[in-house]
Amino acid sequence: MEQKLVLFDMDGVVFDSEKIYFEANRLAGEKLGLTVSLEQYKKYLGAGNDTMIRTLEDEYGDSELVSEYMRLSKEMIYPLVREGKLKIKKGFHELISFLKANKVTCVLASSNTKEEISFFMENTGITNIFDNIICADDVEKTKPEPDIFLKGWKKAGEPLKKETLVLEDSLNGILAAKKANLPVIMVPDLLAPNFFAYQNTIAILDDLIEVKKYLSK
Repeated sequence: MEQKLVLFDMDGVVFDSEKIYFEANRLAGEKLGLTVSLEQYKKYLGAGNDTMIRTLEDEYGDSELVSEYMRLSKEMIYPLVREGKLKIKKGFHELISFLKANKVTCVLASSNTKEEISFFMENTGITNIFDNIICADDVEKTKPEPDIFLKGWKKAGEPLKKETLVLEDSLNGILAAKKANLPVIMVPDLLAPNFFAYQNTIAILDDLIEVKKYLSK
């Protein structure tokens, strides 16, 4: 294999977390009299909270309502995670073991916050697995801008971009990788691949086990 660096998105790639986020958003919406559909939620996949907040403020014209909605949503995520409802995606451990055995640097590159990333890792027992973690707190702009991937790539010593691989489940993440000029594989979660995804990825694979097989060739 030619990879020297793999940049992992977190939500939808490492963790099966998007379903938990949506459920928390839906419950928070119910409390505030807001209807939150899955289709509406999908628009924000991979983009981080700042993009979601700006869009909702434009939609509802009420920053206080949106602030309370985000607060309630976050509040509801933590009990779900503590109850063990956050699962690691199929094939993650096998892929990480394979990459480490081949001396590939593994970096988490997520639009989530450091606080939530740490909480998720502590509650699923995968702390200290990644060589580095880049998150929303480390950059000015989150995905679909390329900042997170570029910072992760630089932290890893700027290997050749053709020897770097991004793993993403969202269209926002694929766009960020494209802007960073980094090869990307899509591992779909809630979003099915569309024409843009097929045109801008080197492969679209069902799960991380398939990624390991792909890299083993």
